[in-house]
Amino acid sequence: MLASLNHVDLGFGPQEVLKDVTWAIQEGECWGVIGRNGAGKSTVFKLLLGQLEADSGTVVRPTKERGIRMGHYAQDLVPDTQGSVLEEALAAFGDVEKLQHEMRELEHRMGEAGGDLDEVMERYQKVTETFEHLDGFTIRARAESILQSLGFGPADFDRPVETLSGGQKSRVMLAKAILQGQDLLLLDEPTNHLDLPSLRWLEGFIQDTDATVAVISHDRYFLDKIATEILELELGRSRAYEGNYSEFMEKKEQELALLERHYEQQQAYIKNQEEYIRRNIAGQNTKQARGRRTHLSKLDRIQKPLKDRRKVKFTFPETQRSGDVALVLENASVGWDGKPLYAPLEQLQIKRGQKMGIVGLNGTGKSTLLKAISEEIPFITGRARLGSQVKLGYFDQHHRNLDPRNTVFQQIHGVTPQAMKQDVLGFLAKFQFRGDDVDKPVTALSGGERARLSIATLIRHGVNLLLLDEPTNHMDIPSMEAMEDTILSFTGAAIVVTHDRYLLGRVADSLLRIHEGKAEFREGGYEDHQAWVDLDLSAETESGSPEPETTRKLPSSQAKSQGPATAPIQPPKPAAIDKDKQRAVKRFEKQVAEAEAKVADLEAKLTDIQKEMAAMDPADWQAFTAKLDAQKTLEADLAYAMSDWEAAQGALEDAQH
Repeated sequence: MLASLNHVDLGFGPQEVLKDVTWAIQEGECWGVIGRNGAGKSTVFKLLLGQLEADSGTVVRPTKERGIRMGHYAQDLVPDTQGSVLEEALAAFGDVEKLQHEMRELEHRMGEAGGDLDEVMERYQKVTETFEHLDGFTIRARAESILQSLGFGPADFDRPVETLSGGQKSRVMLAKAILQGQDLLLLDEPTNHLDLPSLRWLEGFIQDTDATVAVISHDRYFLDKIATEILELELGRSRAYEGNYSEFMEKKEQELALLERHYEQQQAYIKNQEEYIRRNIAGQNTKQARGRRTHLSKLDRIQKPLKDRRKVKFTFPETQRSGDVALVLENASVGWDGKPLYAPLEQLQIKRGQKMGIVGLNGTGKSTLLKAISEEIPFITGRARLGSQVKLGYFDQHHRNLDPRNTVFQQIHGVTPQAMKQDVLGFLAKFQFRGDDVDKPVTALSGGERARLSIATLIRHGVNLLLLDEPTNHMDIPSMEAMEDTILSFTGAAIVVTHDRYLLGRVADSLLRIHEGKAEFREGGYEDHQAWVDLDLSAETESGSPEPETTRKLPSSQAKSQGPATAPIQPPKPAAIDKDKQRAVKRFEKQVAEAEAKVADLEAKLTDIQKEMAAMDPADWQAFTAKLDAQKTLEADLAYAMSDWEAAQGALEDAQH
């Protein structure tokens, strides 16, 4: 075990941040650490790093004294040196430099062949072994390779760190952490300053590295690629899951559904007991009623599931239905100082209900195009024409539709002054503004809160064409998912500029890529054109279309009909028997059969226990609670058994084709 937290509690003043958190990091794992903003993700890392002390519980830290080579990245790290990019990346390897210097001295002494030769040679062997263990012979080459993969050219290696931008400094610190973390890497939001090529390199590196990795990230596509385990922090508590982010979501939804059912069952039980107490507390059965009241006071009550609060529920009502065509771009190009950023789009129609994603590297003109469509700036050439009955709403990264003089309540009430107070409060509650939050000044809101209020303001106006510029920036994962659900359920048209590949994959049904002075449109989503979007141009054919996965051949009957009339008819050759495939099919058939048997057994046991609960005496609360706990365990086991059966069935179907 490299590091662990065992039943850890931590608070800052009266605020409890972590409650009974347990987490063990084993060799070879890759953890994705997720949770809402403020859930304690970075706090967990700080405990492992020794930057914070737990109020209770135990922490096993990954220290150098335990022989663990750890690297840590966070966005607030500052360079250790005032040197060059390469020197900063290698700054943590001062021991390597000292060992190398000692090796040179020992080599010189061995050449003198003095009387202490045996002693010098023994020391030289120890120093060399330590140097090799620290990768001293390859560390400089590795540093240069990692820096290049993160976007630095050879000419940048000698640049002073102090002359770099904030994003460039972050990438240097990430390279430094990767170099250090040969046993364990703790990465806090490492993808924020990476372009797509660097991001894809980091995904590949984490997949291939021998080091154990723990990553705090809101990038769900990234987590799907790299994570083998997920640690979720919610309301200060921890829960570990096997699998990547998508697998975590499936298991989480199953757990929430089960917990909701158990909560409802317990609430019904409590209601029945309270009704009995009310009817009998002053009658002949007062002793029994008092006993049941005592039992209820000791009952371990299930908390109401958070399912209804996990996502922010947005709705985008259309003020009126638009025509079939929402927007037309005609010979349109944008830019600055009269210079276009790309060749004009001759003709592009956005239809009602269409969801188009705009992709490309920074600075190519994606946000600029949205500004031109919303008439904030003029087009360089051409124009945008709105369709019939179209009302446009524009969400920009700077939330300029917010009035800094307002409170949260005033911001929304100002859109519909005739609305009742309770209507405004109910509307704000959908965006997680409750209680004292509605009286917060706009200027005091966090980045994520400002984004939520900006969206709320837009929705309050009512639109049927949405322009969304990086709508998930500064949001935690539940809010991101809510935004996706909103765009998908919106009946109008939407144009979305985003770097969020998960959002793009869920939402976009068409794509506009701006790259190398050209704006190209394609029907289909991110999964249909992944290489094209990610600028992996080697995977594209010369025509610009994705390389087909397989080359289709005509069946023999069709080939004959297209060949010469005199072509001889050859009987088809029998396909060779694929023994590996046969073995795989048999193996998966066995797994399916075993999974089916397990599901059937658990379903039978669950039916039996439900019958027993229906026949129980409600007064026997201890027996009822025990049965309820047994039912919870069976239902959880059944949910996982069903998942195993579905996975085995899918593997069998794949093997058979």
